[in-house]
Amino acid sequence: MPGFRSEKQDEKRLTKSAATGTNTRVAAHVSVCLAFVIVMSALVLRPASAASCTPGWEVDTEVDNSFTWKDSGLLPAHTVTWTGIVQLIVDRDGDCTIVGVELAYTGTPVGGALALTGSPLVSFTVQYPSSFTSYADKGLNAYGSLVSWNPPAGDYATYIVTTNFGINSRGADEYAIKGKGVGATVTNVGATFDLPRYLLGQTIQAQIHVGPNKCECKVTALDVPAQPTPPPGNQFDFTVSVDPTSGYVQPGGSVGATVTATLTSGTANSVTFAASGLPTGSSATFVPTAGQPTCSCALTISTAQTTPDGTYPVSVSASDGTTTHSTTYLLTVGSSPPSATWSVYVHGHEDDWQLFESPNSVADYNAGHKLLFILLTAGDAGRPPSYWQAREEADKASVKFFAGTASEGSSSVAVCYTQQETICHNVREWTYGSTTTLFFRLPDGNTDGNGFPSTGFVSMSKLRDGLIPSLTAVDGTATYNSWQDLYLTVGASISVFAPADASTTINAPDFDRSRQSFEGKSCNGCSDHPDHLAVADIVYVITIGSSAPWSRAWFIDYPLGFADSRYPANLNDAQYQTKKDLFTAYSNRLKELTGEDTLGSNPVFWENCFHREYSRVA
Repeated sequence: MPGFRSEKQDEKRLTKSAATGTNTRVAAHVSVCLAFVIVMSALVLRPASAASCTPGWEVDTEVDNSFTWKDSGLLPAHTVTWTGIVQLIVDRDGDCTIVGVELAYTGTPVGGALALTGSPLVSFTVQYPSSFTSYADKGLNAYGSLVSWNPPAGDYATYIVTTNFGINSRGADEYAIKGKGVGATVTNVGATFDLPRYLLGQTIQAQIHVGPNKCECKVTALDVPAQPTPPPGNQFDFTVSVDPTSGYVQPGGSVGATVTATLTSGTANSVTFAASGLPTGSSATFVPTAGQPTCSCALTISTAQTTPDGTYPVSVSASDGTTTHSTTYLLTVGSSPPSATWSVYVHGHEDDWQLFESPNSVADYNAGHKLLFILLTAGDAGRPPSYWQAREEADKASVKFFAGTASEGSSSVAVCYTQQETICHNVREWTYGSTTTLFFRLPDGNTDGNGFPSTGFVSMSKLRDGLIPSLTAVDGTATYNSWQDLYLTVGASISVFAPADASTTINAPDFDRSRQSFEGKSCNGCSDHPDHLAVADIVYVITIGSSAPWSRAWFIDYPLGFADSRYPANLNDAQYQTKKDLFTAYSNRLKELTGEDTLGSNPVFWENCFHREYSRVA
C-alpha cells in the first residue's frame, strides 16, 4: 500500500446547509467557492445510540471551546479571542454502522468569531493521541483532512487565511488565520475535518494553537464513538484452521493434524467436524467428533495400500447445521518424499503481504515451504525512483527478518507465455534462501485508481477497465499491451517456479468487493485500495477463471485496519508479535533510507492489522 489511504483521497465531500463564500475540498484538491457547512442548522444534536439511531449525519458531541489569550505586558500587543464551539459529527447508515466522522470548529448561529490584535497566528488542527506544544511539531500527531472552511484562503485587509494541506504523510491538514498587525474581527469562522474511521473508539484532541509557540490555548478532548456491538442472539460465528496445513504419507500409512474451531462472535453452538475430497481407499477420523468453539480435535487420515499417489486438497469443515466453515489440508500420498511445496503471495505494494497475508507467510516458511512473492506495483506514490527503490529494500528487510542469514542474488528474468505467439516480459527477480521475490514495478495507481501525474495518470485498474491501451513499468523494462497480457504474464511467472498442481497455494487479496469494503458498505472511502482489487482480479482470472489446479486463499485487506466488526482480533500473542515484527523490519529499513517513519504514521491502523488475519478458500 503506498503509504495509507488518506481520507482526503477518499473524497467524501458533503454539504449540510447553505451559506456563501466558503470553500469545500474537491477530488482534484482545488478550492472552489461552495456552500459552507453550518452544522448547527442542519444537524440534530442528540447522543448517538446504536440501539435507536437515525440514519444520516448527527452531532454526537458539542463543546464550547471559547478562550482569550494575551501576551505578557501591561499593554499587550498581541491578543486573541475565540468565541465558538467544536463539534464531533457522526454519519450512520440504516444498520447504525458508523460510516463517517467529522470534527467541526464553528459557532452560533453561523460560525465562530475570532478577534485579533497584532499579528498572532491561530492554528486549527485535530491531534491524536496528544496535542503539540511546539508549532514545529504540529504535523506529528495531526489527523483529518479539511472538507470545508470559511473564510476562504486569501489575503484580506486585516488578516490572512491559509489552508495547509498534507502537513504529514497521513495527509492531515491545518486551517490557520494570522493577523496583519492591526485589529481584526473575523466572523462566520468554520473549519470541518474528515477523520479516518480507524480513530473510532479513540479520544482525539481538537487543538487551537496561538503562535508560533505562544500557547496551546485550547485543547478539547473528544471521544470518538466506537462501532455498535452486534446484538446478542443468532450471531454465532467461528473460524476453522488446521495445523499443520499439509502432510505426507506412504500408501497404507496415516498422518495426523490438529483442527481448531475458534469462536469469533455470539454464543457457541456445538459443531461437528468432517472431511471431504479424500483419495480412494482413505478415511478421516476426528477425536472428538464435535465440540463447542473454541475447541480442537485430532484429525487422522488413514490410507490403503491401493491409495493412488498424488496430492489431494482435503476440505476440513465444521458445522452447527446452519453455519459451516472449512479450510484445506494438503495431503500428499506417494512412495517417495514429495517435491518442494510452494506458497505464492501476490499483492500490490511492498508492505502489503506483511500487513494482510501474514503471519500465514511465516507459518508456511517455517513448515518448509518455498515462498514466491509477486509484487505488482512499484509503490512509487508518484515520487522519484529513489522512493520505490527504498521500498523494495524495505520489503527485503521483512524477508530477511524471518529467513535469517541466507545467500541472495538479483537479476532480470524473462517471463514468457504462448498464445498465437510467444510473448516475453522482463521482471526483476530477487532470491534469498528458499524465497523468491518478483518486482513487476508497475505504476502506483493512487488511492482513487487514477494514478499520479509523474507516471501519466495510469494504473492497473485503468488497464483492466480499458481506459488505457497499455501499461509500462516505472523502470521502463516492460510494457503490457492489454489486461490479458498482464494477467497471463503473472500466471506464467508462477508457473516458472511452482508446480501446476494443488500443492501450490496462491495467496492473494479477496476479490469479493463486499468482503473487502468497510462493514460491507459501498460508501466513499470504505473500499480496499484499487491496486489491491486489481491484483485480486488478476489472480481470480488465472485461478478460478482459468480452472487452474493451484490451491488458493483470499485475504482481507483494509477492513482489518478499519477494525471492521466482521473481522474481530483473532491472532494470539505470538502471531501478533510475528506480524508486528515483520512490518517493523520494513518500517525501520525504509526510515534508514528515506527518513520517513511509516510505523509511526498510522499507529491505530497498523495495530488493528497486527491483531488480525482473515482468509478464505474459494
